[in-house]
Parts: sequence; C-alpha cells; structure tokens
Amino acid sequence: MADRGVSSGEAEASVGTDLHLELSGRGSRREQLMLALREAITSGRLAPGTRLPPYRTLAVDLGIARNTMGEAYAELVAEGWLTARQGSGTHVASRATPLPTPAAGDRARRSAPEARQVAYDFMPTSPDASAFPRSAWLRSARRALNDAPGDAFGVGDPRGRVELRTALTEYLARARGVRTAPHRIVVCAGFAHALRILGEVLEGTVAVESYGLAFHRSLLTGAGLRTVPLTVDADGARTAELGAVGAGAVLLTPAHQFPTGGPLRPERRTAAVDWARATGAVVLEDDYDGEFRYDREPVGAVQ
Repeated sequence: MADRGVSSGEAEASVGTDLHLELSGRGSRREQLMLALREAITSGRLAPGTRLPPYRTLAVDLGIARNTMGEAYAELVAEGWLTARQGSGTHVASRATPLPTPAAGDRARRSAPEARQVAYDFMPTSPDASAFPRSAWLRSARRALNDAPGDAFGVGDPRGRVELRTALTEYLARARGVRTAPHRIVVCAGFAHALRILGEVLEGTVAVESYGLAFHRSLLTGAGLRTVPLTVDADGARTAELGAVGAGAVLLTPAHQFPTGGPLRPERRTAAVDWARATGAVVLEDDYDGEFRYDREPVGAVQ
C-alpha cells in the first residue's frame, strides 16, 4: 500500500501500514515500542531511508495510544535512529545501518560482480534493460489497478486472470500467428515454470536439440523423462530425425535457436508438424528471444 505522501517519482522504500513489531519485554509501552523499532533497524528489516507509517496509523494498527506512539517516534528522532521532516514523513536515518555478520559480509564480497566498462554488451539473454518503457508500464499498471474488480485481489484462477489470458489470446493471434482461446492458456512464471508443469504430465521420451539451453534437459530428466538429441546445424534442429527416435514430444527453439541464433527452416517446421499430426505427439516451443530481430521479418509460431 503506497503512502499518499510519496510521489510516484520518489525512489524510496515504504513499509506502508503493515509494519510488524514485536512488543514484549519489560518497561512501558513506549519503551517496548522503541526497543522493537531499534531491533528492526539494527537487524536490517528496516533499511536506511525506509519511510515509516504515520504514527497515528501505526498506533491504530498496534492498538495503543496515539500519544504513546508519537512520543516513541520523537525520542527515536532525538536519538538519531529516525529522521522527520514536515511534509515528507518519518524515515529510518541514513546512519542507522544494520550490523552485518562476518559470514554475510564475506558472502557479499564473494558474490559481488566486478565492475565492467563495456561499450557494447553481447551477453546472451541480457537485453538492454535501460530501454525498458518504465513510464508506459507505470501508466498501464495504474490503469489496471484502478479498473480491476475486487475479486482480482483474492485467490484467483490458477491459470491466471481471464482478462490477461484474453489479452494474450489477441496478442498471440496478431503477433505470433497462434490460434487459441483464453481457456487454453496457462500463465506461467517463465518457460522453466511451464516446462516443470509439462514434465508432470508428459511420459516416456522427449526429443531435444543436441546442444542448446542445458536447463531444458535437466528439467525434463528431473521429472523422470528420457531425452534424446536431435542434430542441430545452421538451419536448426533436423526434425526429419523425429520418426526414428521414438519420442512422444519434441522441445524446439524455432524462433531463435540457442546458441546459433538462427530460426528453424520452414521445411523443418513442416516436418515437425507433420510428425506431430501423424503420431499424436506434442511440440513444445520455447519462443526464446523471438521478439528480438535485427535482420529478418517476425517468425511465427510453429503452429
């Protein structure tokens, strides 16, 4: 829940009104409050710069007197734990940093990547995040929140909201040439999540590209499935080999094969579709980087 006093442009953390504090131990209610807030700050649960709820709101939430809450805030400001300014609310002071444990500090140093100065980054799977349309995304998110019905914030359909699945149906038809319907779409947290779900219902053998994204094979074998390789060359996977491998499904990256980057040739797409129709097998398509194009027209889905 965003605090009304924070503008959309402020890059600060806010705990809203759901600040969890354990009020226990000896002393008055004010002393217990101060102890709980100090603990939350020193443990790192409340980071420097975090905006706290207004003391009146927090007092109601905790079921204590507003004066008591206000006094606790004021004393922590005086001690330097918090800062308060008219019109901008109460924040955790910048110098009130948590005490790191040696193990945590060592892990942070070991895992911190070295700073790199590069002109062009061609690392695969890493698009230019600075080009993300933040303003348009924020406008869309606000509109969706304002227009959402009340039940959108409860326990929903495990396939995803029907509004989202309807929008995806229209987008997939327009941009990817896919014929589908909202009830045939399941919204997943990425392709790995989808592959885990499919691994629970597939049986036997799955044909995969002989080299590519290793996590594909590991997810399938982790689900108890056997994988067999299809040869990959400059034109993608040799789908003509499907008839000889005895698989009940094939996993392809036809829009943008990794690591070659090329699309699957039309005749090989046709071979995969003909094989699936003739055998009742399933084609699993990872649309890997399918929307990143520099030198060709959009490639439709295998369907």
